[in-house]
Parts: sequence; C-alpha cells; structure tokens
Amino acid sequence: MPSPDAAARHAGAGVARRQAHHERMRDERAREAAAGNAELPPEDDAVEMASAAQLLDSVAEAGPNYTQLRSKETKAMRRKRKREDAYRAIMRRIAQGTSCR
Repeated sequence: MPSPDAAARHAGAGVARRQAHHERMRDERAREAAAGNAELPPEDDAVEMASAAQLLDSVAEAGPNYTQLRSKETKAMRRKRKREDAYRAIMRRIAQGTSCR
C-alpha cells in the first residue's frame, strides 16, 4: 500500500519552474539586502495616527457602495411572467400534438 505522502507529492514541469522562480527571487532579495536597497519600514513621522471618528466621517453611508440596485421587475411580476411563459409553452406543445414529458 503506498504511503499517504506519495499521493500528496507534486510532479511535473511546473514544480521545477516554481522552484527556479523561488531561487531567483531569493537571490534577488539577497542582492538587494547586500547592496542596502532592501525595503525598510517607514519612519515614525511617515505614519499618521487617525481617530476612528475621522475615518468614519470620510465614509458616506449613503454613497454608491451602500445602495442596492432596484430591479425594474419585482419578484411577483417575474414569477407571474414565468408562470405565464410555462403555461404558453404547455399550450404550444398540446396544439402541436407533442407530449409534455
């Protein structure tokens, strides 16, 4: 019986490509760190503290992201239309002499 790890082992050309990509990225990060070009965290003065009240004031609750689009056809109208369409389809089949089933 094969081990459960054998079923989870990845194979194929994609594995080698992914491994090569990871190696290239690791080498690039190492070169940047050696050159001193590595990304540094922002300075303390670059970060501004904001209160929750300021953030909430900038968000309009009645804006376009919060409104739901109104359907031109109500649920009752849609159900009535579908019911009538089904009735017409059955009547058409009866008139043609074909079975509904």
